[in-house]
Amino acid sequence: MMSEYLLQPPQSIGISLTGVASTFTDQDDVALVIASQSGDQDAFAVLVQRHQRRVFNLVYRMLQQYDEANEVTQETFLAAWQGLRSFRRDARFTTWLHRIAYNCALKQLEQRKKDSALQVAMQAEAVDSDERIGAELEAHDRQAIVREHISTLPAKYRVVLVLRHLQEMTYEEMAEILTMPIGTIKTHLFRARNLLKERLEAFDQEWKTKG
Repeated sequence: MMSEYLLQPPQSIGISLTGVASTFTDQDDVALVIASQSGDQDAFAVLVQRHQRRVFNLVYRMLQQYDEANEVTQETFLAAWQGLRSFRRDARFTTWLHRIAYNCALKQLEQRKKDSALQVAMQAEAVDSDERIGAELEAHDRQAIVREHISTLPAKYRVVLVLRHLQEMTYEEMAEILTMPIGTIKTHLFRARNLLKERLEAFDQEWKTKG
């Protein structure tokens, strides 16, 4: 069964892949996709191994919960396997796969809203946020603090920052994954950067006041 090939939990959570060199090419993916479309589960298992960390990182940054991110990553690859015959290879496999991951994560976020879990989590975080500020600065470097604030942005802003700056995608790839015009993506990015900047400045000011 394909589920036997999926997946080994990543060793760490939410690692930025910026600057990490890729050890495989799109041409390699094409050959593996063709074999997978013919039913070769071993070829698909290689695709899983190659792409599971990037998929997990995207999903985790949207959901901010390790167990949920693992489940949705599993769901992404199962959906990709089931839908692989319909993949026409007119787009990169990674773009097609990230679109599936994005949609699966969105579905999970919508489910969360229905049972109010997200609202409860946000309220709980607001209560103890002041107490955690000092501990955060001691325990994390500046990059970690930036990632923490990215995680509090609305999902539509969070995902464009992740795709553009942490996964280094082009506007064209983002447009395919998010199924929205490039102009809208640029607008979301502009607002996301400004919102993140405001929150970081407020955080710094609050820290200076407490200091």
